[in-house]
Amino acid sequence: MPPSSLYQIDKQTKTPLYHLIELNFRHLIINGVLKPEAMIPSEFELSNLYGVSRLTVRRALDELTRQGWLSRRQGVGTFVGCPQFTQISPSNLGFSQKMRLIGRTPGSHLVSRQVIPCTDEIAKSLNLKKEAPLVEIVRVRLADGEPIMVETASLSFERFPDLERIDLENRSLYEILSTQYHIHTSHINQTLEPILMGEPYAHLLEVKPGTPAIFCEIVALTTGNDPIEYSQSITRGDKCRFYFSFHQTESSD
Repeated sequence: MPPSSLYQIDKQTKTPLYHLIELNFRHLIINGVLKPEAMIPSEFELSNLYGVSRLTVRRALDELTRQGWLSRRQGVGTFVGCPQFTQISPSNLGFSQKMRLIGRTPGSHLVSRQVIPCTDEIAKSLNLKKEAPLVEIVRVRLADGEPIMVETASLSFERFPDLERIDLENRSLYEILSTQYHIHTSHINQTLEPILMGEPYAHLLEVKPGTPAIFCEIVALTTGNDPIEYSQSITRGDKCRFYFSFHQTESSD
């Protein structure tokens, strides 16, 4: 019998029970608790663990299977799926940690790194003076060796001068900020926008121009609301999907 602490839902909310089970499974899969190809408990076991009917469990599993989160094998059981999409859950975690949590191997290819003057937009986002020097880092981010994102990160050169020389292909930027500068990101401000990919991004991500993509803009902040990084990224729409989960703790009008 699997640990009952993994399979829990809040029955006091007005959300349908089958949907709460879906959300619980997605959370377990995205955070690496349930690994790809792992066999999940039977409908009977899950109905006991969640304290709901088997019909409710079956409805949730049917939907998760339809979406590719799970896969059924006749006469064997139900397993965690290996969808072609990379699940990206917006959070304060860096790219490398997000990929490891969902069982993917992260990687990076450094495209360019240069010191440039700050634009008005970035100066405002990072509380810097106009044309202050920035370290601009452009990388192709990989999942299991496959290019899925082009990311352009901008940080204050005066604050992080060594970033001009540090290995950024084999190390996480947030790990470097934590271990070498003792700076930790606590939250991010993020915006997403659907776009059609143009050059040179299509070339870097090995797709045709016009491929659907997601444009993402992020400002990463410390616990003291100190902005430390401004980044823009282009993510392949044919290989990735963003997952959001919101929980309302109080009723609202």
